[in-house]
Amino acid sequence: MKKIAVVGAGPGGLAAAMMLAAKGYEVDVYEKQNYVGGRNASLSLGSYTFDIGPTFLSMPHIMEEIFRAADRNVHDYMELIELSPMYELQFDGKRVPMYRDRRKMLRVLREHFPGNEAGYQRFMKDTREKMDALLPVLQTRHHRLTDYVSKRTLKALPKLSLGKSVYDVLSEYFNDEKLKIAFTFQAKYLGMSPWECPGAFAILSYMEHEYGVFHPKGGVNQLSKAMAKVTEEHGGRIHLGDGVKKFKLDGNKVVGLEMESGKQIEADEFIVNADFAEAMSHMLDDGVLKKYSKEKLDKKKFSCSTFMIYLGVDKLYDMPHHTIVFAEDYQKNVKEMTKDLVLSDEPSIYVHNASVTDETLAPEGHSAVYILAPVPNNYSEIDWDEKQEAFKELILDEIEKKTGFSDLREHIVEEKVLTPKQWQTEHFVHKGATFSLGHQLSQMMYFRPHNRFQELEHCWLVGGGTHPGSGLPTILESARITTGWIQEKEAQTT
Repeated sequence: MKKIAVVGAGPGGLAAAMMLAAKGYEVDVYEKQNYVGGRNASLSLGSYTFDIGPTFLSMPHIMEEIFRAADRNVHDYMELIELSPMYELQFDGKRVPMYRDRRKMLRVLREHFPGNEAGYQRFMKDTREKMDALLPVLQTRHHRLTDYVSKRTLKALPKLSLGKSVYDVLSEYFNDEKLKIAFTFQAKYLGMSPWECPGAFAILSYMEHEYGVFHPKGGVNQLSKAMAKVTEEHGGRIHLGDGVKKFKLDGNKVVGLEMESGKQIEADEFIVNADFAEAMSHMLDDGVLKKYSKEKLDKKKFSCSTFMIYLGVDKLYDMPHHTIVFAEDYQKNVKEMTKDLVLSDEPSIYVHNASVTDETLAPEGHSAVYILAPVPNNYSEIDWDEKQEAFKELILDEIEKKTGFSDLREHIVEEKVLTPKQWQTEHFVHKGATFSLGHQLSQMMYFRPHNRFQELEHCWLVGGGTHPGSGLPTILESARITTGWIQEKEAQTT
């Protein structure tokens, strides 16, 4: 079978490696860091363990299907815990739990947002139909403009809510502004504003309410570790601390990799799971790419970034697994983050308190507390060396003032901060845009970098920077599209 070289051991690269190795391909994964997972890796601070990036799983059936494609059962590798409530939202001191269970969710609506119960049920019904139409479009390749007149796409078009934002769509179902935010904040999973994110992405909140939110014991990082293990079980090799310096080209064909160590790698096909814009900016000489040159990449729209605080604390907080605290003027906060590119005086904040569910992440009676505040990416030119400490203190002030973590500073044992600058310099994320290219319709499907990369032969893409986009379920779908295409290409040439 053909030799496959995978650049990057993030979840997209590992999913592709796992499925191809299971089919008998000779697979080698080259990872610059000394660990697998990329943004889906684990972070250890003393005796505390954190997810670096994603902190929950949704649509677990996609993960189950990916593992079955590699002749494995994911539940032999991971223990999934469904969270109820899925998360708790805080508005002006009001704590609002959100449930997958329909009866519990209706009780919450009656208590906090009376009169919106019917709108919720209508949203779930309508969005199920939208999801049924959109999912086949997201699960298939897009590499020709004629894809837009396929029967599949024409069926989905009426469901795309063209010309509407996610906020516009939810306004058709709910009359309470805070409830609209409760069903639109998921646009931040794409690093976008609900007032700008295409209306089709109203499916994001539906996915949580329909399929639930899950925590794998040990953290979401266990997904990447499990896929790495399955890759090796099928004979694949994972090379850690072995970064790629350059693609070797013969015309527009990728024929090999020049490694940072100086060694040369040859393969038949190359799958790129490194951050797309970062890879195309640094692993190719100027002038090689036309559509995605450095100059044209800088004109693309990129997601926001995230300011991270990881705290090991010597107290177990009786707070929900997930808490989201919204700025009083949430729309202003989002505009500052995505448009004005300035730091908010009152940021919205997400707190991940996984130790309340999972005792493996911290010593008994302690907590591994993960804090995230969405902030502008590095196109903002914010001086993080100057701003980091003050912004960290602002976030801790907000948490202590507004949540049950009122004495958090008194209990900190371990601490690490990760700014957009470090996302770029330490994790090799273009401009620190942690959710990759934006998900405007002008950068989706055919208009996103193709899974079979259109500018280089024998070059394939997986991850958030290609179709269908960011988020773990869609990244896994990118790997499924790419691996299926590679096998189809080989079948056609043999």
